[in-house]
Amino acid sequence: MDMKINCKLAIVALLSFVGFTASAQDYPVTFGVKAGVNLINMAGDITDTDTKVALQGGVTFDYAFNPAFSLISGVELTTKGAKYHGTTFNDFFEDGYHDVFVNLNMMYLQVPVYAAYKMQVASDTKFVFQTGPYVAYGIGGKATIKDGVEKLQINSFSTGVIKEFDFGFGVGAGVEFSHLVAKLGYEFGVINVVDSDVGRLQNRNAYLTLGYQF
Repeated sequence: MDMKINCKLAIVALLSFVGFTASAQDYPVTFGVKAGVNLINMAGDITDTDTKVALQGGVTFDYAFNPAFSLISGVELTTKGAKYHGTTFNDFFEDGYHDVFVNLNMMYLQVPVYAAYKMQVASDTKFVFQTGPYVAYGIGGKATIKDGVEKLQINSFSTGVIKEFDFGFGVGAGVEFSHLVAKLGYEFGVINVVDSDVGRLQNRNAYLTLGYQF
């Protein structure tokens, strides 16, 4: 009796293992690399900021629950910020006012967690639609300030005016062609990333990336 039970348990365990292995082969965890271009800006109390071009890159992680649904994540090194041209008052100038130029670059280490739907359109081609949150932490970048008197260049996060932590949501769409991946997307921060005395500003980023999955 014990022998029969043990045999049955062994068969069940073996079938479970085979099923798990087949599932892992059918729906693998896929790693990759990517690089791309950002169109960055900021939204909030300062409404006349300008869009600028920046870069991003990173490693990707794709866990497929089945052929249609995946969890996409990874670690990205991405730059955000904006340009600003305004006027300010200074007694040094005869009329009291002068131009101020600000070029803000903030480099973040970012982790997205996106739910993705994949539509098979050919044997080796899929359309991908993704959305979800991201978290980011500022690790560097330069802020350049020119006020007509002098030019100042500082670390973006060194003064305490810019906060290191960022959180937001992203949406995107793209194409997977064999090992190659191309995606368009948009990220919008939902928290204020500057000191409250300055006002309220949130990161905005539209991007195009190209990647390779192993």
